[in-house]
Amino acid sequence: MNRLCPHCGTPLHEGASFCPHCAKSVIQQTELVPPRHMQGRALYSALLMILAAGLIFAMVWYAASRPKTYDNGTHEMVYSNRQGSFDLYISDDLTPETPLPEVRNRGEVGGSYRYPAGLFVNNAEDGTAALDTFWEGVDSVYAEIRCADQSVSITCTDPAMESEYLYVPNAVMTFIDFQLHTPGDHEAELFFTVTMQNGDVIRLRQLHRLEALATRKYTAQDGPMNTIEELRAFVDEITATTSEHDLIYIDLPPVTYAGGLNLDTRCIKLNGSTGTNGERTTFTGSVKAAYPFGYHEFKNIDFIGSGEGVGISASVRTQLTNCRVSGWETGYQAVSEAWIDADQTIFENNAVGLHFNSSGTTVLDQLYMDNVFQNNHTAVLLQSVPTDVMLIFSGTRFAGNDVDIDNRCNQALDLSEAVFESESPSEGTETGR
Repeated sequence: MNRLCPHCGTPLHEGASFCPHCAKSVIQQTELVPPRHMQGRALYSALLMILAAGLIFAMVWYAASRPKTYDNGTHEMVYSNRQGSFDLYISDDLTPETPLPEVRNRGEVGGSYRYPAGLFVNNAEDGTAALDTFWEGVDSVYAEIRCADQSVSITCTDPAMESEYLYVPNAVMTFIDFQLHTPGDHEAELFFTVTMQNGDVIRLRQLHRLEALATRKYTAQDGPMNTIEELRAFVDEITATTSEHDLIYIDLPPVTYAGGLNLDTRCIKLNGSTGTNGERTTFTGSVKAAYPFGYHEFKNIDFIGSGEGVGISASVRTQLTNCRVSGWETGYQAVSEAWIDADQTIFENNAVGLHFNSSGTTVLDQLYMDNVFQNNHTAVLLQSVPTDVMLIFSGTRFAGNDVDIDNRCNQALDLSEAVFESESPSEGTETGR
């Protein structure tokens, strides 16, 4: 007997089921616990967690796949898609490999001006040209220029890979036209907006500063200019007393300057005159136009040579209007990166009347209107023209030249409104017609 009653402590026999003293049962009973089932709230919470995880995944996938707008507020950006990773930036035709956050242009109040700007695309990894590859994923490109300044009129053309004015490899170019109505400095902002086929929108911007140039006009009353020595001294005086960006107009007396003139320190526009006896302002020496800002212009002037040398040598943009160029080995020549133009001008008795032999991307004007090329050995020699823009000779007359047009560089020409009076037009005339 080692068992005791759990109720009263009385010793019990082995196998006893109740206590003989207190008559209470001494059999130990085990409580049966039914299996537990998950409560409804816990199941609901688990389902919610699964749904939430799925929703988060869907949102992440949607955010990653939906179209995005890329606009970092600058002129340059790296964009990646299935075609690759691309470096996009805004620049111009003169510095195509350099992204430009801003550009500056100058002009006269009231003058009308045009200049190009372009969206360039390179491979972001090695810097090689990549516009063609990038273009495979492009839906459209839009250009816009904004200016809150009411004293500026400014617009831009629709961007294009090529135009009749200019072609720049690896770029989509727009042309900006502006006119300043008041003096001072002005600002505008150019935007390029690219919409991709996948819906992404890329936006780049560039600041444009426009400066109205001061215009200074001089006549014979402002200083002596009756001889070439006096004129050179007067130009030196102007250089010492004006800003390098001032536009200089000089009205010349109807005299003959026995010598030439170098215009490399200021943008000077010379306007000749006619005397009472019909004598005109005349230069017998070579005039060199070389100042790079703005463009040189010569009006109502005769350039008369003795059979040698160059009448007008231009290394920058230069315009002739109502002039006469006669008796030179080369009458009017473009070198370096010059663009030369002429309207209502007579080229006669020259070995070569007008000679293009320059390189660059600048266009001053494609119209060569109402000129006369007569009795030259070669009227027009096109050896190298800066761009492939078509040259239009509307109303221009060719007469008595050995060769009317020697188009060595196969420049695009429009001669539909030109007049050829030769009995049998030269072979050169046919090139590019």
